[in-house]
Amino acid sequence: MIQNIMIQENKPFPNSTLPVLYYPKGIADKLNEAEVSQKVLSFFEQNGYTNGWVGSIYTYHHFHSNTHEVLGCISGESQVQLGGPNGEIYPFRSGNVLLLPAGVAHKLITASEDFQIVGAYPDHKSPDMQTGDLEDYSEITERIQQVSKPKYDPVQNVHGGVVDYWKE
Repeated sequence: MIQNIMIQENKPFPNSTLPVLYYPKGIADKLNEAEVSQKVLSFFEQNGYTNGWVGSIYTYHHFHSNTHEVLGCISGESQVQLGGPNGEIYPFRSGNVLLLPAGVAHKLITASEDFQIVGAYPDHKSPDMQTGDLEDYSEITERIQQVSKPKYDPVQNVHGGVVDYWKE
């Protein structure tokens, strides 16, 4: 089951007209394998999401204006705020996957000591780092609108949330 979460504009965080996609247990089947982080990186890459990394989520509100981002939790648990300072806080646990549309602000609120994620981006993109700039807001929102829909879903490849919820 995929949940879609609509995040409204919250200046200086543009967020998106596309929903955040939440895949409970989206990578749970990979957690008992050796070299979990490499397995998840490879899994995302097979689905078209590259430039992967292993780490955590920044503890300040930020977003990417030039690409979408997939995050897969490979250990521990956390609370993540989506949408900026007035946004809702969501649990993010081992096995869960989040697909964040370009423009959606996210911030780590709390995390267990063993919290670790894998992140990646569609179409060989390298993300920019935005922290909310009203001076360039219209330019940033225009750039976000130009980001194309990924060809594949990060979890279900040719099926899934990107196909079902991200209509162009």
